Order: sequence, then C-alpha cells, then structure tokens
Amino acid sequence: MKFFKPAIFLTLCVLLALGPFAGDYALGIIAEILIYGIFAMSLGLLIGYTGLMSFGHAAFFGISTYTVIALGVHLGISGWWGMVAGIAMAALTAGFVGLFCIRVSGIPFLMLTMAFSQLLFSLALKWRGVTGGTDGLTGFVRPTLFGMSLDDAVARYAVVAVGFLMVLGFLHLLVHSPLGSIFIGIRDNEQRMRAIGYPVQRFKFLAFTIAGTLAGVGGALYAFFNAFVSTDILHWALSGDAIIMVVLGGSATVFGPAIGAAIFLLLKNIVSSKNEYWMLWIGATFILSVMFLRQGVWGYLINCVLSALGKRK
Repeated sequence: MKFFKPAIFLTLCVLLALGPFAGDYALGIIAEILIYGIFAMSLGLLIGYTGLMSFGHAAFFGISTYTVIALGVHLGISGWWGMVAGIAMAALTAGFVGLFCIRVSGIPFLMLTMAFSQLLFSLALKWRGVTGGTDGLTGFVRPTLFGMSLDDAVARYAVVAVGFLMVLGFLHLLVHSPLGSIFIGIRDNEQRMRAIGYPVQRFKFLAFTIAGTLAGVGGALYAFFNAFVSTDILHWALSGDAIIMVVLGGSATVFGPAIGAAIFLLLKNIVSSKNEYWMLWIGATFILSVMFLRQGVWGYLINCVLSALGKRK
C-alpha cells in the first residue's frame, strides 16, 4: 500500500498542471477551491486530528487577507512582503487567542473561539480608515513573479496551486510525525495522555497555532486572488462554512477537507446560477453526508479503494 498516497499526490500534481487548459473562468473556480481547500485543511487539523471544534477559524484567514491588502493599499508594500506579514500576523493572532481558548474544551471552547472572531469582525467594522468597513478595501496591486504580473490568471493560479501543494505536503508530514501522533492521542483520549505525562494544553496550543498559521497562508493567497477584502471574511459564518467543508470531505483525513471545499464551492457556483435556494441543497448534502458517510466523501472513497486492493491481494 506504500505506493498509494504518492500515487494520489502525483495524480493531483498532474491534474493541477492541466488546470490552465480549462480556460480563465474554470481556472478562477479551481483557484478559489484550492484557497478554501487550504483553509478547510487547516481547520481539519484541529477538528479531525486534535478534537478541537473551532467556530472562529475565519479570524486567522481574514486577518492575513486584511494584512496583505492593507499594507499594499496604505503603505505600498509588495504583496510578497505582505504575504509574509499576513502569515506572521495570523500566527501571532492564533497564538494569542489560543492562550485563552485552550483552557477550556467542548462547547465553551467553541463559543470562545467564535467570540474572538466576532471581536475582530467588530474591530474591522469600526476601523474604517484602515479596513474600509463594510465597503471593503480596494486598490490592491498584485505583485509580479519573474516579471509576470499576478493579474494574469495563469500566473495567479500557479502561485495558488504551489501554495496548496506545499500546505498539503506539510500537513501530510505533520500528521504522520510523532507530533501528529500526540495530536491524535489527545483527540482519542485526552485524560490518558495527561495520565502518561504529556502536557496536553501545550500541545493543544501548538496545534491551534499551526492551524491558524496555515489558515493565514490561505488568507494571503486569497488576497492575491481577489485583490479585495471586506468584513465578511472575518464573520463566524465563514468558519461555519469551513466546518461544513471539513465534515463533507472527511475530518480524519488530510486531503478530505479540500474535497469538501470543492463540493461546497461547486454546489454554490452551479446551483446558485440556477436557483436562489442554493444553501438548501448544500444543507441537504451536508445532512446526507453526516447520516450515511460518517468518514466524509474522501474517507469513504479511500476505504473503498483500499478494500478493493485488499481483496485483490
């Protein structure tokens, strides 16, 4: 079975390399799926591998986007430096929020993360001189890459695709490392991990900070993709969307949340163009997934393939 995961990764690389042949409209949708795939995978690290349900994950995604665009618009700083600053800001914010949130668990943890997210949302609403308030922030000039402006759809897609693959590779290595095993141990039996001497709160804090930092990577790429940001990106509703993506794709898999993001965004784009009640269809899909696909769509497909390969042997 050792060939299985590398084969999936290579297949994904080939499919992403074929993306530019799909046309600019399809390329934009794929790039958006990859960005939200990063966002969902970062939340999947908390939900699926550490057992922490966060309703404020959008805060780290949004603050990174705001940092990139605000630095570019107000100070004229290159988007590449803005990306570094945005990811760093997401990491610092996640670390600060994590210091408070890891002291509780369950519903209190969920509500506390949502409270911090809404605090940032309110700050963005009030600080109009920096954030643009409800009107959003426009005028961001995308940077260049090897002399090619990221205004070009293919160049922009290439940056997003590389970022997605790097995050995917990092998460795969992380969850299969000794640190990843500790996260899984906390998810499965926190009391036992405490009993054998692990500082559980420290590892929860580490998982929370890593997840927030990776969400910041997605937020920085979203700044390049959209060149515009508004306060909606910090609202708890976006965190809710990410939770749906994680559950749809499979929370206990690295790649599953990205599949969930693809399902969510494709339903949104396709159904909303034909029917204004697109959220009804997403809700129905979510309910069916929870009822009949407990491991998510990707988890179910992987189990089917592994079962087939096992029977052949």
